[in-house]
Amino acid sequence: MAAADNFQRLHQRHAGRHHGCQLAAEHRDVLALDRLLALAERRGLLADPDRIDALLPQTQCGLCKTSGCRPYAEQMAQGEAINHCVPGGVPTIQALARLLQVPAPEQVDPDYGITPSHRLVAFIREDECIGCTKCIQACPVDAIVGAAKLMHTIIEAECTGCNLCVAPCPVDCIDLVPGADIPLTWHTPQNESAHALQQAKDRADKARERFLARNSRLALAAEALAKRKAEKAKPALTDAERSALMIAAAMARSQLKKVEKQLSALQARGETSEVLLAQLPELRAAAQAAQDALEKAALA
Repeated sequence: MAAADNFQRLHQRHAGRHHGCQLAAEHRDVLALDRLLALAERRGLLADPDRIDALLPQTQCGLCKTSGCRPYAEQMAQGEAINHCVPGGVPTIQALARLLQVPAPEQVDPDYGITPSHRLVAFIREDECIGCTKCIQACPVDAIVGAAKLMHTIIEAECTGCNLCVAPCPVDCIDLVPGADIPLTWHTPQNESAHALQQAKDRADKARERFLARNSRLALAAEALAKRKAEKAKPALTDAERSALMIAAAMARSQLKKVEKQLSALQARGETSEVLLAQLPELRAAAQAAQDALEKAALA
């Protein structure tokens, strides 16, 4: 009996220690989960697309294999590599690494291109331009002015050197040439003056504004075009439907004229009719609605 009691006490102590270990393990798991959630929250705050986009040069060149700087910023916020911005180069990589608190790659991924040593801008050889407008359509910041069959020219102060206008030109009259002596980014304070860095930042901010404005304009134009196409796609009225509208309009006018004549006759005798007067507004509205429907059908 004593041996059985001793065995039971030993079993209880072992079970207690096991339960304590289990609670400690669960506590450690909770703490680890809390730390992960805190890190994830911090990462989410750091990986704000607006803050990332604010570090990019706003060339809108598409060399990062997106449609612009903002889309690339959104991809980086989701974990995309930070070394795909060719015009931004190593200084931009380092600035992104500091913001996102991730290791900085040593160079731009060579699969995406090589960072130019100087800011470039497009130049149109105007005497060769045929006014096809293809470069205007390609420019992501509306830095080209001109019209169909008229000479085009580059607004150098607005050009980002994206190179997107070169390939569409059917007569190959556009070159990339050295632009103003302004750094490509403002992330290299040790090599540039404060004025030059501010110029680079101002250029980027202006390019972003023009890029967004162009996208908004194109979106509105596309919406208007889609609306016009939808209107044209509506089935035309059949002859029977047009005839029915004409009959409805004629009947509405006839009913209105009938009541107006009855009222005129009563007024000539010095009499009136409250019933007929009450009908007038409704009959006039019905006649106008029927006529509007007929005119709208005639325009379709």
